[in-house]
Amino acid sequence: MKAVLYGAGRRLEDFFGQCLYLKYLDILFIADKDRSKWGKNYFGYEVCPPDRLKEREWEKVLVIPDAFPDIYKQLRREYGFEETDMMRPEELIVPETCNLGSIELACKQDDAYDIRDIVPSKVIAHNRLEQFFFFEKHRIIWKWWHYFEIYHRHFEKYTGKSVRVLEIGVYKGGSLQMWKDYFGSGARIVGIDIDPACKGYEEEHINVCIGSQEDEAFLKKVSDLYGPFDIIIDDGGHQVRHQIKSFEVLFPLLEFGGVYLVEDIHSSYWPDFGGMPYKPGSYIEYSKNFIDCLHLQHMGQEFHSVMPEYAGDIGACHYYDSVLVVDKKFRGRSLTTMSGENVG
Repeated sequence: MKAVLYGAGRRLEDFFGQCLYLKYLDILFIADKDRSKWGKNYFGYEVCPPDRLKEREWEKVLVIPDAFPDIYKQLRREYGFEETDMMRPEELIVPETCNLGSIELACKQDDAYDIRDIVPSKVIAHNRLEQFFFFEKHRIIWKWWHYFEIYHRHFEKYTGKSVRVLEIGVYKGGSLQMWKDYFGSGARIVGIDIDPACKGYEEEHINVCIGSQEDEAFLKKVSDLYGPFDIIIDDGGHQVRHQIKSFEVLFPLLEFGGVYLVEDIHSSYWPDFGGMPYKPGSYIEYSKNFIDCLHLQHMGQEFHSVMPEYAGDIGACHYYDSVLVVDKKFRGRSLTTMSGENVG
């Protein structure tokens, strides 16, 4: 991509220090309206007056400062640019460097693009969730792309059945519509959120309950009214204490054979959400105990008393980037025997 960078301020150093796509960009120059910077060389590129943008040898103007709306208005007013002529750094995509899950993009994989230029026109969907997200009319959904492959892998067995689904965190209501479409008319979809406005997203086969995912009595009441659930998806506040509390209350109430999925567990690495790498009490550190739960029978009896009551009901744990899926299954005692005969 032939690009011009706009803005030679403090954010420029962050861009060159953090951008993963520099080798895919043919940067022509840096434009800035500050006359004192004209002719200077930053990171190997000359700073030029904005008037040079009129030459139009570029494909995109990559706006570096945070004040994108103001710069967009300025460039549109002074040079007649369209919004698609300009882009933010976060709209830059190189397909071969991205975790797309099962999604494919029908374009060169080793080139840089403005994501708005290839989505959805170049998207190749491989399951109904991806198809719905990119191509169907629905309320707003905000998801990492690779989540759809994870959902489909663990939820496909429930499609077309009388499944009961609970989603913690309603946001704008689009994901509730996605689950309704994916699982079919026999499904009962329930969302919970602290925002009373989310009650307005109810429709046929979709119920919304207003309350906190930290409120044990509230969670149990929702389970009593609409459960037991076959699938529980925690896409709520992402605070680690929320994730832990909801799991401890709801996993024991989950139907046997069911699936408990926690999204955005990368919040366990973020101080603002109560996390930090290797911090005791983060959801990721908490969930590492599930491995011990799986191996309970191989421990001495003195360790059994410190295990949670649900220890014998964790059938498997599946870790992905930012997602943990826990299967609920009465595990019982694993057996080993010898079979076959000596030969020779």
